[in-house]
Amino acid sequence: MKLNHFLLLILLILPFQLHAQVQSFEEVVGHASGERITLSHQILDYLDYLEEASDRVTLLEIGTTFDHRLQVAAIITHPDNHDRLDEIRTNAQRLADPRLTSQSEADQIIASQPAVLYLGGSIHGFELSGTEGVLRMIEHYTTANDSQTMEELRNTVIIADPVINSDGRDTFAQFNHQHEGRITNPDPAHWSNDFTGWEGLKFRTGHYYFDLNRDWFAHTHPETRNRAAILQMWKPQAGVDAHEMGSEREFYVDPPADPVAPFFPEYTTRWFREYGKAHAAAFDRENVEYTTGEIFNFFYPAYFTSYMTYQGAVGMLYEQGSSRGFAWELSDGTVRTLEQAAFQQFTALRAMIGLSSERRTDILADYYRSHVEALDMGSTGIVRYIIKQEGDPALVAYVINLLQRSGIEVDRLESEVTLRNVLDREGNDAGSQTFEAGTYVIEASQPRMAFIRSLLEPHVPIPEDFLEEARERVNRGENPRFYDITSWSLPLLYNLQGFSTSDSRSLSVERVTQPVENPGGMTDQMAEYAYLISGNQSKLLSAIIPLREREIRLHIIYKPTRIGGTEYPSGTLVVRTDGRSEEVHSAVRELAERFDLDVDAVDSGLADPGFPPLGTIEGNRVQKPEIAILGNYPMQGYSFGWVWHTLDRVYEIPHTIINTRSIESTPMERFDVLIMPEAGSSGELETYLGETGMERIKQWVRDGGTLVTLGSATEFTRSRLELGELESWYDAEENQDVQRISVPGAFVKAELDRNQWLVSGYETDMPLLINSSRLYKMPEGPPSPARRAPVQIASGDDIRISGHMWQENLERLPGAVFAYEQRIGSGRVIMFAEDLNFRGYWRGTNRLFLNAVILGPSAP
Repeated sequence: MKLNHFLLLILLILPFQLHAQVQSFEEVVGHASGERITLSHQILDYLDYLEEASDRVTLLEIGTTFDHRLQVAAIITHPDNHDRLDEIRTNAQRLADPRLTSQSEADQIIASQPAVLYLGGSIHGFELSGTEGVLRMIEHYTTANDSQTMEELRNTVIIADPVINSDGRDTFAQFNHQHEGRITNPDPAHWSNDFTGWEGLKFRTGHYYFDLNRDWFAHTHPETRNRAAILQMWKPQAGVDAHEMGSEREFYVDPPADPVAPFFPEYTTRWFREYGKAHAAAFDRENVEYTTGEIFNFFYPAYFTSYMTYQGAVGMLYEQGSSRGFAWELSDGTVRTLEQAAFQQFTALRAMIGLSSERRTDILADYYRSHVEALDMGSTGIVRYIIKQEGDPALVAYVINLLQRSGIEVDRLESEVTLRNVLDREGNDAGSQTFEAGTYVIEASQPRMAFIRSLLEPHVPIPEDFLEEARERVNRGENPRFYDITSWSLPLLYNLQGFSTSDSRSLSVERVTQPVENPGGMTDQMAEYAYLISGNQSKLLSAIIPLREREIRLHIIYKPTRIGGTEYPSGTLVVRTDGRSEEVHSAVRELAERFDLDVDAVDSGLADPGFPPLGTIEGNRVQKPEIAILGNYPMQGYSFGWVWHTLDRVYEIPHTIINTRSIESTPMERFDVLIMPEAGSSGELETYLGETGMERIKQWVRDGGTLVTLGSATEFTRSRLELGELESWYDAEENQDVQRISVPGAFVKAELDRNQWLVSGYETDMPLLINSSRLYKMPEGPPSPARRAPVQIASGDDIRISGHMWQENLERLPGAVFAYEQRIGSGRVIMFAEDLNFRGYWRGTNRLFLNAVILGPSAP
């Protein structure tokens, strides 16, 4: 062989020889796939090693969790692609917006552009194999040198995100490791496979017991906010969310079951079929049992796979039969191990990457074409959506920001405009409406058209054939298979004044390019008499405890007033200076900045003629409440987490969490408020509290405590604790044997008694999200100030706003009690028929919940 040929051969082989030195997963981490459960710090060590050792890997820092765990993704692709990652990312952005990229320009990009893929593992902490499968995939694409692997690396950019929920996963991993013996025991009775429902939820969820796979349009948690940023940065064409399901099934992969949302992109539906065939072929080769098209649906937009799809990708769901922990014995006596489950996830991922490589140009072309179609579809019918700067300004800002985080363009009116053919937030004809400068406008004709319609249309219709099947299941006493709520319109969830219109006239607007904040602020004027924090701000309740800790006197007013021509709604907080102007000014300014509050200064308590003064009897002094939450088994973990997160993270309100078994030994006189989240089982709760604990709660209420109950805890309180006289519709003899039919998460109209303190802060009636079969009515007998129903479901035949309701719901719900208050001895119970903190994104009832918790002990 000639010397120059020999040198050429060496140069060609050398990269592969050097790359072959990259160590295996086991060599770096210390255990083989499935032998141990890989912890988040081991994942970080492995990825850090790969970034140093492999020219196929660049790391992308995602962010940190509530438990301060750093999360990192690996960008895996051919070394040649790593040299032009910025160009690839820019081209992905250009393909996602045909307004900036013509068809000919798109064709040029597609000729050399890799398909961008997002592969995520284990959003539910106890679903172990997703993470292990992604890690196994990473190992393959960083160590294998065969021609097929190298071709797939050249044709794709893989964003590998091994563990979305590292908090829950590490918690479950530690549980398994601590209960593991010399050999794995797959017996379902073995203690490693046996844990309570409360523990299971803790393993499944993150720090605050939230199901992160229901958080993808609301972004209440850092895990979802940070992944949303990745999708905006890289604009993937396809993605996977790798889950686990019940152990008795083997593997599910899309296409999904019905129903599919009407706004769901057709591009995705077509590619579901193509990817589905590729998965089936891979499973057939490996003798894997699988199903498709039978179980999971894509109607609800809050799942990660739905969210990826609405962001333009083909978002695919993997559901691997669970190994529980290390191993689980199935009903036929066979055993599924974690290693086997991880291998099947790996097999699916390889098939997905393989098809993405093979059909790269087709996928990219369809991706671009789907965005052209989105622009066209957005220019017909409803062409724009409008959100007024009314209501709680913090919630207006939150919604605008979450829209922006999802790649939705938002404009702000620069001048007043009158639009025709306007519909209100319920979808009712509102005729012509005038919108002032500063109003937010979301045009439908933009790349995220489908997501805009899904989030801002008041009602997403459910296919009739699915409803017929669901009704048949209800009639048989089965689960109707609504996978979650059936209404999620943002103006309804957040109680905003939202509108839509087909009026396409040109508007004078400016693009909102930065996160928005409450447009108010703290006055520079030093008040002689008091500071007023307007009652339309729920976060004013966050300021009460810090102000009372400084012994600053507070008064809450329950009727609207007007001072110096400025109107203040009910629920406005009066912060007295009492001659301490400088000290109070400093304290209020600090809290206004902390909670983004709009604050005015006044030098007199006298109101304009015809309005109540600041010392009105339609209000009262506010004391500092000491708050407790009842937690741990058998409370419902999600409900507990929603309460905890609302108080702790959203409103920063101090509280103490008390274990259910500790009530009987806890000196409850320390607390003014006890919040009882939904109960997983009334019978179990009664057992855990015990007679002593139950009596302690009842006596504490009689002695002056305020008990706040949510959802099923209301039923427990009225029927087991026998506190209050609230009646159930089912108590009537004629209703005792009727079938209890739940509302599958629909919004209904409310009637507020504005003479009651509990609804202060609401200028308009909020929509009520009904998600159960509970039905309550007022006690019989004459009206009494000791028994009140400040919030009821509207009367009449037209109560439904949005979502699905069965005929029985429409007949039974009108006039039902939603919020009930009763004085008992020196204390009170405040009962809610539903959980006001649902998933952290039913925020329109935040004020109602906080009124009960913060103002309850001071209320008249």
